[in-house]
Amino acid sequence: MSEPSSRPYDVVIIGAGPGGAATAHYLALAGLHVLLLDKFSFPRDKTCGDGLTPRALRILDEMGLLERIQRESARHGLVRFTAPNGREVNADIPIRDARYSHVEVLPRLALDHLILERAIASGATFESPARVTDIAHDRRGVVVTAERGKRMVTYAARMAVIATGANMALLTKIGLLKRQPAVMLACRAYYEDISDLAKGVQCRFDGVRLPGYGWIFPVSPTRANIGAGIFRMGLAGRRMPETVRPVFDRFMQTPSMQRMLAGARQDGPLRGFPIRVDFATAPTYGERVLLVGEAAGLVNPVTGEGIDYALESGKLAAEHLTPMFAAGDFSTRRLRAYDAQLRAAYQRLFTLCDRLRLLYLNAPVVNRAIAAASHRRDLRDLYMNIVMENDDMMGALSPRTLATVAFG
Repeated sequence: MSEPSSRPYDVVIIGAGPGGAATAHYLALAGLHVLLLDKFSFPRDKTCGDGLTPRALRILDEMGLLERIQRESARHGLVRFTAPNGREVNADIPIRDARYSHVEVLPRLALDHLILERAIASGATFESPARVTDIAHDRRGVVVTAERGKRMVTYAARMAVIATGANMALLTKIGLLKRQPAVMLACRAYYEDISDLAKGVQCRFDGVRLPGYGWIFPVSPTRANIGAGIFRMGLAGRRMPETVRPVFDRFMQTPSMQRMLAGARQDGPLRGFPIRVDFATAPTYGERVLLVGEAAGLVNPVTGEGIDYALESGKLAAEHLTPMFAAGDFSTRRLRAYDAQLRAAYQRLFTLCDRLRLLYLNAPVVNRAIAAASHRRDLRDLYMNIVMENDDMMGALSPRTLATVAFG
């Protein structure tokens, strides 16, 4: 038998990562009674590349967190790309605003805790560990059931927000997910005592089976988050291995990685994780429920980046829910309008990303693209706008760009 919580909430948010915590922060600032639940106690680790793009930094700055993050993170102003044939090119991150013209790298163990603390300081209530097993409905709203230790607890609210990342169990249980979505598979580990750690963050296509890539994100002058990921979708997906570990091992055995890591040591386990990249076809709402971040498939289908979308969609969800509470209108029409907002913001982007991945992420094209970018500043700027700001997607698909890549 489950025990009811003492007080009904306006919104219960399931998942206290960046998307859930950002939603809680903005809703609490608007004066709503918000409960944030997570199955883990914080601080807790989260497998990720740890990079914060300029888009993410803007939202974190708005939340009052940027200066604190910058005291603990590593700042990088360029990205090094390595082609399958070993050719390299360095690309500066475009300067649009000096406060955000770089990447910050901060382990999720620290980042997620900072965002959660901000949500609590804004007025949200946090309970953990609480593993949510079901969301039911009654005449007043939703009833969220969670395991807390050996007890089952229920929480009453008028709305729920699901921010559970790639964990699809709850979405499947309540009927929002009907089939296995498209995913990227990735894994990463931290390495210490690296004596030859190059400047900037690195995106490497050498030694990695495409479509996929390896990354090196330094978190200090001698420590880095190193990982590899592959996409499993479409015709190429059927030829991919079932797990990403062989991809990571092959990447780590390349001569360049062996040289860089000579004398270094792995700090902590290798962690693998799926990444949902299916926003273009994913559900984003249900009865009295909104989805944010990766729970809505909001991870870039080319880069695998999702923190910026989690923060942005959390803010958007809060901005959408606040007038719904003011009007007392929780109808399907209002929920559908949230989906329309997300589609307006991201649908075209994700469709173009799918095309870019299919067109560019093969060895011959990557080799040509990096070779061309090595002597074309305009191409470097174009690629960085796509990677960092998700702008200029059509530029990468234009006949002029394709001809430059093909013929130099």
